[in-house]
Amino acid sequence: MLHVDFTHHARERLQQRGFRRADVDLVLEAASEIQPKVYVLTDQDAAREIKRRKQEIQHLERLRGATLVIDEGRLITMYHARDETIRELSKKR
Repeated sequence: MLHVDFTHHARERLQQRGFRRADVDLVLEAASEIQPKVYVLTDQDAAREIKRRKQEIQHLERLRGATLVIDEGRLITMYHARDETIRELSKKR
């Protein structure tokens, strides 16, 4: 992703227009460069990113409760833990 520094002018305008730094990062991550130095989050860009994030959410839903056991940087096993197992493991910390 493109790193940008904020000018005094930009900080003032962001505040006036209700934008946050995180908004700038998100637009830069997903937007199209329509001219040199000009980025726009088009309807197509937004639709693509929404679809990607929905798929990511579905993936996370499927992995809910997934438990990894790692020893010395090596994956030993992975399984779906029951809620009571998660509670028990959390208490042992």
